[in-house]
Parts: sequence; C-alpha cells; structure tokens
Amino acid sequence: MLSRGRIFLFAFAAVGVLGAMAFKELIPKQQGSCLQIFFDPEGDGQVQSGRGFAIALQRLLSPYEGVQIRKASIDLYQRGMVGLCGKNIYIGTHFDHRVPRVFVEDFMNARGSVAWFGYNIWQMGPRLEQDLGLRFLRSARPDARGSFDEIVYEGGTFKKSRSKRAFEQVELLPADVSKFVTLAESRNSRTRELVPYIVRSKNRFYIADIPEIENSDHVSLMLAEILARFMEDPTRPRSKPKFIAATE
Repeated sequence: MLSRGRIFLFAFAAVGVLGAMAFKELIPKQQGSCLQIFFDPEGDGQVQSGRGFAIALQRLLSPYEGVQIRKASIDLYQRGMVGLCGKNIYIGTHFDHRVPRVFVEDFMNARGSVAWFGYNIWQMGPRLEQDLGLRFLRSARPDARGSFDEIVYEGGTFKKSRSKRAFEQVELLPADVSKFVTLAESRNSRTRELVPYIVRSKNRFYIADIPEIENSDHVSLMLAEILARFMEDPTRPRSKPKFIAATE
C-alpha cells in the first residue's frame, strides 16, 4: 500500500497530465479541521516574505479538502490560539524577531501537530534541549568554508536552490538523539559537514530555514512529503515514506 507521502510525489509528477482536480482526488478529505499559519511581519532584512511563504505553503496544502487554513502575523498571537486548530505552523523569516512568549509555551505544549520554520527557534530557551533534544549553535551563513547548500533526504542529494539567500540556515547540534528523528540533513558541499535540516520530535517539526520551493522541484517534492507526515492522523500507523531520490 502506498504511503500518503508517496501519493504526494506521484501526484506532483502527474499533475500536468491529470490536472489539479485529479490531484485532489488522491488526498483523503479531512472534514471539520483547521490549520493556522503564523508568520513574521513584513520588513527589511527578511530572508523571504513570511506572508509570501505562508501562501506558498497554502498551495501545497490545497489537496487537503475540508481543512480550513488561517493566516496571521505572529505579532497578533494571543494565549490559547494554538488550541483553536489541530495543526499550527510558525514561519520565522526575521532574525531575532520577538516571538510572543505565550506562543512558544502553547507551541511546546500543543497536542496537535506543530511546525516551526527558520529563525528564532532559540527563543524556546532551555526547552529546545529538554524537550526536543537539540542545542542552538548559530545562524550559519555562507563564508570561506562554503555553505549548507545541499540537502540529503531519503537516500538522495540535491541542491537547495540556485539563490544564495537559500544557503543561510539555523545550525543545531544534537544533544539527545533519543528525543528526535532526523528527517533530512543539510550538507556543506565544500567541507562535507552534515547538520540536521528537518527534525521531528513527537508532534513537533522543525525546518532549519525557509525553503525556496518555487525554485527547486526536489525541495518542493520533499516538503510535500514532510507536510503529508505533518497532516496525517497521529493515531494511525504509517509506512515509511519513499522519496523519489535524485542526486544532482
């Protein structure tokens, strides 16, 4: 039996032939559920537009009929809002933008699936290591040693993007590998150093940058599969996903 992630990949490969309607038929309907996407407000110094990436994520999630998607600035967050929907995402595009403390608390205590993209993961404080088993090292930028410009995922290796801005990411150190699973790694093509890129700790997902899904088919397919894991019913067993790997 095909996993939901595998279905996503076949759907993306065939969408030009089958059309959007056929693609949607491949995804089970989830009636009466909602998903919230919180993003940093627009401003100078963003690696990407938080609102723009939220819209791109919404397009990737469009096959999930019956799921209401709400988008809002993280600055508008109030205590308890995470509990209004079974799934929540935060997009950190501003380095060190102040994330409301109540959001961090609600995120860490959430029962449903939650995902954090990009910056400001260090604002979890001690709970980053205590709960997720990870330690913040730095925001890695391209330098004389190169950059984390490659992704290693499900046996394949591919470039993140041709855009230099895509190579900046949060560098984390594993502190307790029993508390998380590494779903993808980033690799420096010059030094061959590997660091966690996408991790999962129970119902919590973390992606160490803002993927440029518009500029890379491989990144888009990978993220579609990660979102399939994020969206699935945690009470149902799933088979290991099989990514159609490619080496560039």
